Amino acid sequence: MWKLFKYEWRKQISSKLIIGCILLALCAFYVLGTVLHKEGWAEIAMVFLVLAGMFAAIYVGVESLLVLNRDIRTKESYMLFMVPKSAYQILAAKILAAICQIFLTIVMFGAAFMVCFTAYMAANESLADMLNYLRQMVEEMFEVEIEWDIVLRGILTMFVAWINMIASGFLAIISVRTVLSRTKLAGVLAFAVYILLNWGTSALSGKAVELFADSGPVVLQESIALGVMAVITVICLILSGWMAEKKLSV
Repeated sequence: MWKLFKYEWRKQISSKLIIGCILLALCAFYVLGTVLHKEGWAEIAMVFLVLAGMFAAIYVGVESLLVLNRDIRTKESYMLFMVPKSAYQILAAKILAAICQIFLTIVMFGAAFMVCFTAYMAANESLADMLNYLRQMVEEMFEVEIEWDIVLRGILTMFVAWINMIASGFLAIISVRTVLSRTKLAGVLAFAVYILLNWGTSALSGKAVELFADSGPVVLQESIALGVMAVITVICLILSGWMAEKKLSV
């Protein structure tokens, strides 16, 4: 299992190095703007940091799906499923690698923001001012008022949704590639199945929330939607492992 994890980790580490270089450049630009009292430079760097974080979170998940698709599509990578390991172990290593990759990305962005915070505090000597500055910037960009409990629930929801994206992508790719592996349209069909799975997840979550729309509080509704998404994620992973075990493993 550990060797499988390291194998999956190495296949995707180059993109994290590129992300790290981009973060270093943005941090340097922010610090330079802060030191030179160029507020416009600092604001531009912060906006790009936020946008880069959104893009990186999506890309890390998509990259995991592309790697799985390549593993099944190409003969060289297809041999991965011929090793004396169960398909569940291989998929578990892929999921674990994907989770560690997103956590690594989060840590890198967290470190980048901390560098920016430190530079700002060194120039202004106030953490409270920095937090207010960030809140005001986000409120102006997205025209929303920040409440930290909602932010925490949002982070949890995004994480579960991200894992669901990986799980539904795994199921779509494996289900299509095991049945139509020699068809040139397999990639298109896998994408269609992926869209269908995500639509179904959203529909089921919406139906579950509707049951408590009138009587339950908003927190309960959000928890129910999150629970439904988590259950569907587990089902997708189990089905993916089962199909891979039957069709891909020896």
